Amino acid sequence: MSTSTVGVKLDDETRERLKQVADELERTPHWVIKTALAEYLDREEAALKERHEDDARWAHYQESGQAIPQEKVMQWLGALAAGRKAPCPK
Repeated sequence: MSTSTVGVKLDDETRERLKQVADELERTPHWVIKTALAEYLDREEAALKERHEDDARWAHYQESGQAIPQEKVMQWLGALAAGRKAPCPK
């Protein structure tokens, strides 16, 4: 994997916080930044994927009008909460 350098301007307070966290973890500020950025990107990508799935479900509902009645969903959730495996309602 190739790498490239990205510059980030930090205010003094943020820079000091970064240094303190890195020192406590016995890591470099570079490591903290890379780790934090990777975790942030993973979280945001997952949220975006979920949003796209939600949008697709909403579009499907608008086109088809098909939905699962709340009563069936609540029964299914109740079964799961009670420890019983139950098929997802359709």
